[in-house]
Amino acid sequence: MHSRFRQPGAFNRDGERGAVLIIVAFCLTSLLGLSALAVDLGYARQRKAQAQNSADFAALAGAGVLVAGTTAEARAEALAYVARNGFDASEANVQIPPTEGPRAGAPGCIQVQSSESSPSVFGGIFDVATLNVSARATACASPGMGGEYAVFAGSTSCADAISLSGANRTVNGGVHSNHDMKIQSAGTVVNGDATYLAGDAPVGNVTYNPSQNNPRQLDGSLVYPEVFKIEDYAPGGAKAALAQSQFRYRYAGAADINDLWLTLNLAINPLTRTIAPGLYYTSGDIDLSGHGYNAAGATFVTSHGDIHFNGNNFTFSPWDPDGLLLFSNKQESSCSSGQAVIKLNGNTHSWTGIMYAPRGPLDFAGTNVGASLSGRLVAQTIKLSGSSQTITRNASYAGRSGGFELVE
Repeated sequence: MHSRFRQPGAFNRDGERGAVLIIVAFCLTSLLGLSALAVDLGYARQRKAQAQNSADFAALAGAGVLVAGTTAEARAEALAYVARNGFDASEANVQIPPTEGPRAGAPGCIQVQSSESSPSVFGGIFDVATLNVSARATACASPGMGGEYAVFAGSTSCADAISLSGANRTVNGGVHSNHDMKIQSAGTVVNGDATYLAGDAPVGNVTYNPSQNNPRQLDGSLVYPEVFKIEDYAPGGAKAALAQSQFRYRYAGAADINDLWLTLNLAINPLTRTIAPGLYYTSGDIDLSGHGYNAAGATFVTSHGDIHFNGNNFTFSPWDPDGLLLFSNKQESSCSSGQAVIKLNGNTHSWTGIMYAPRGPLDFAGTNVGASLSGRLVAQTIKLSGSSQTITRNASYAGRSGGFELVE
């Protein structure tokens, strides 16, 4: 009888083969799973890029409408472009003005977010049932400066966004409110189109020329007819550089610009009350009180302060080649505080230029007998009181042409 013997290690070969098969099967499964996940992630990246393109084109399309159209028209155009680029418009979010990012709250800007939730192809292996992609884009319009308006209030929420009281006022040019208008003055004449968004038609002791279809309620708000940027007037800005090249940039830092500051900085003739030409810039207040100030070729800008002029017989015209005379960038969010960021009070004034307060109220207070403006009033809200005022749109301030650009 012969005994059979196995070589050393022979007992383990079958087991090793089984272990290898298990390892290979596990590796193949993992590799297939990772490959499947890579397919899903690649698809998600592709849709993310497409979502960004959709948001970009939609924001640009909406901003193009904002140059001369209403916010309702801009929103509809943006959503149409979202759908045109293969995304569901019902899942898109359009904000005018933007609510996020560096241009949050900026007038004349539109923000579009394209998004999509779709089932994953292979992600269920890793318990990833859906793929969510989204993209955001912001574009801003730069309307042609001027338009047909002599008086323009941009607030969409403040009651009495334009308020007229007093007597014998003539407005030569359009009047627009992004909310409502309250007219209590006697003998007001508006030689131009009057448009508004909310409330009753502004009628009463007022004559409209033309009379047909005037005043008229719009179905969407309008963007500001001017887009002056505070950074252009701050040190280093384009307008600041222009004034410096003319040796006419007068920077006060955080100090208030008043009669004392003008005197100490040799910017006024104390005998004639003549203010030197140039661009005056501060982050503080601008406050002139008295009689007989005159400034031929002077523009006053504050980034965070008020502009208050009080007195009689002021005669002012702008340095700014685009016609800007007064610009307060101070934000006054309350509609009922009564705090005007630009306030003019007194009699027999003669103003030439654009008065601009895009984030706060503008107030022609007091009597303002004989006050005249050849330019435009553009502000968040506007209050006109007094008698014998004449406000005329100055067509010579044609400004730059309208346009739009992607900013985010």
